[in-house]
Amino acid sequence: MTKTFKASVFRYNPDSDDAPYFQDFDVEYEPGMTVLDVLLYIQDKYDSSLAFRWECRGGQCGSCAVRVNKIARIACRTKADPDKELVLEPLEKMPVIKDLVTDISQVTYRLRRIRPYVARDKPVQHPEIIHAEQIEKLREIRKCIECSACISNCPIVHETWDYPGPMIIRQIARLELDPRDVEDRIAMAMNEMVYTCTTCKMCEDICPKSIKIPSLAVELLRAKAVEAGYPLAEGQQGFIDSVNATGRAVPEKDTPLLKDLGTEEFLVENPRGRVGFFTGCLIDYRMQSTGKALIDVLNRNGIDVIVPKEQWCCASPAFRTGDLNTAHASARRVTEIFETAGEKYNFDTVVVACAGCGKTLREDHYPFIEEERGIPPKYKVYDMAEYMMNVIGKENIVPPKGRIDLKVTYHEPCHLGRGQHVYDEPIELLKLIPGVEYIDDPYKNRCCGAGGGVRAGQRELSQKIANTKKEYIEATGADMVTTECPFCTIQINDMMKGTDMKVRYIPDLLAESYRKGEE
Repeated sequence: MTKTFKASVFRYNPDSDDAPYFQDFDVEYEPGMTVLDVLLYIQDKYDSSLAFRWECRGGQCGSCAVRVNKIARIACRTKADPDKELVLEPLEKMPVIKDLVTDISQVTYRLRRIRPYVARDKPVQHPEIIHAEQIEKLREIRKCIECSACISNCPIVHETWDYPGPMIIRQIARLELDPRDVEDRIAMAMNEMVYTCTTCKMCEDICPKSIKIPSLAVELLRAKAVEAGYPLAEGQQGFIDSVNATGRAVPEKDTPLLKDLGTEEFLVENPRGRVGFFTGCLIDYRMQSTGKALIDVLNRNGIDVIVPKEQWCCASPAFRTGDLNTAHASARRVTEIFETAGEKYNFDTVVVACAGCGKTLREDHYPFIEEERGIPPKYKVYDMAEYMMNVIGKENIVPPKGRIDLKVTYHEPCHLGRGQHVYDEPIELLKLIPGVEYIDDPYKNRCCGAGGGVRAGQRELSQKIANTKKEYIEATGADMVTTECPFCTIQINDMMKGTDMKVRYIPDLLAESYRKGEE
């Protein structure tokens, strides 16, 4: 029997319609059907006037990009799910010509503005020939088909067109990496506000060619800007100075966790595992109760926890903003600290409670250390929720018994979900708590505006992104929003001031349930 599903399509003809509207169509599903197939089906069976772009049908031209259930994707490579309603809309931030066809002149203007070609109108100081190793370096970043999906999805572009978007920044990086180009592309990148990106990786996640724009373009250009002598914003430089001076990105406020604990060893009888705990700066200096909650939760689940007294910042602020001297010095120091502690206390697993730290250890420390000395760090890194669900195992977790009768939603940190591919584990942990009614936020993975140095360097813009995120969270009707990142927690707490919305870290909520179960 043929399965039928509903497709709701944005319609608007400025010549005849007073306002946009959605039109519903019943679509007969065929195995392997793409969104483009759905549009062609509607056009053939119901309405030949439905307007949308398409050409190659092979994921090469980029012309068929539309928003599919709010996320911009190329229609010819996006599968239709017959078990879900399909909502199709035009790309965001671009005027509608008709239906799903948008006016992309704003994008093409921005491309023209950066002169997207190898410039040779100045005296040549570079080799005439581009060599094989240089071509290889450029290969990944040259895959772009200019579909503009990344621009439509970018949380920065959503708030302001002052930022041209990931596609344009990628183009500048491509030209900066080409030794034949004689333009000052770093000056151009600064003019195009390269420090406005939160490095949330939304562009990378939806890119049909999976181009790693944040690392291959944004952070590369930032590093070259620092090397060229461009100053960081005052708030960003403050983080870097603090890391170099104290090993922490923020100043000491209350008694740090590492001072308060009194010992490095938190051991249990008959342990089934042993981990080192990398606290990170904010857990140590700002969210000490969360650090204690993590130790408590792991101990209750039969895990020895070692907390080395000597710890150092992962230097995420330095990696994100381009100060590679500080970043690499920190990577060496952190690796030495935890390898030494691992040998002393016999552990080869490190658990983190910070999404930014986890991503930095995995995505930045690992490849740098491996390239520098030939072997990666001698330990594996896990987020706390990931470790509990995938290493301890859901079936082996000691059930928390204290009820917490609240409607709870979840904000997925960019550096945990897209950054480390830890998506479902925090939510599954939440669902283990008695009384918790989990409410899914369809926008849970939208950036809160805190990352990439934007909160430190451009607070007003960061707040605009946060206010949009606030609307998404409040729309769930939840009593509480939880997350797995200290920076996100601080940002969301700030945005929720004056509301009844509670903000909690998942280890804190778990520890509370365990304690209540003993009362």
